[in-house]
This record gives sequence, C-alpha cells and structure tokens, in this order.
Amino acid sequence: MRKRVVLDASAVAKWYFREEESEEMKALRTKIVTGEVEAHVPDLAFVELANVLRYAKGSSAAVVASGIRAAMVLGMRIHRFEELFEKAAEIAFAKNLTIYDATYVVLAELEDAPLVTYDRELLANVMRAQRASDLLRALEK
Repeated sequence: MRKRVVLDASAVAKWYFREEESEEMKALRTKIVTGEVEAHVPDLAFVELANVLRYAKGSSAAVVASGIRAAMVLGMRIHRFEELFEKAAEIAFAKNLTIYDATYVVLAELEDAPLVTYDRELLANVMRAQRASDLLRALEK
C-alpha cells in the first residue's frame, strides 16, 4: 500500500520558490508523480496557492494560471470543501485554528495520513503535522 499524505498550501508553494525546504518538497513531488506516495489536498489548497503566487515578486496572471495548472495535473487527489467544512468548523473552534487550517487537519484525519506543512502554527499545534524532510526520512526506512 502506498504512503498517503495530505499537503497544505504552504507545502505545495515550496515547489515554486527557492527556499530552504524547496528541495525536500521537490523530492516528495517526485514520489507523488511516480506513484510512490498518494497525495491528498482539499480544493481550497489551490485558492491559497493562487494567492501565494499572486503576491510573489514578479508575478503575473499568467504565472498564477500556469502554476495552478501545473499543480492540478500532478495526480493529487482533490477533496471538495463541502465534504469537509462541518468537521473543519468543529476543529477550528476546538483547536483555535482558522477554517483553512482546520480543513487540512480534517482531511488528514479522514485519510489517516500525516499533514505535510510549513505553517509554524500547525506544526506546533497539530500532532500529525510534519515537514517533508521528516516524511522522506520515514519513507527511506
């Protein structure tokens, strides 16, 4: 059985920028594309990603559209917000999270999968949240 993961927008955005964690996320992307890892995202991840791309230095409408198209064809399983929002609202209030963040937490719970994120608040407050480097080390074992 393939390893399943849930990716949030902060993780997916690493594919588009040269940052400290970009290489580990590119390694994870390769595992997703080759089918070694099954990635899940809520549909709102693309809205959040589009916003990150929109405000990136030197961005344009074409850059945003191209980036979103590229992310959408990687074979990630996309989950509709309407399937997640009720439980997300409960978790948001219980854990003092945004609805956005709670949606990723709900999806990770439903898929029984770790949440790969670079959001400091999620890393600090959600037990199953981790960085890609931690996940990649676990996959190598």
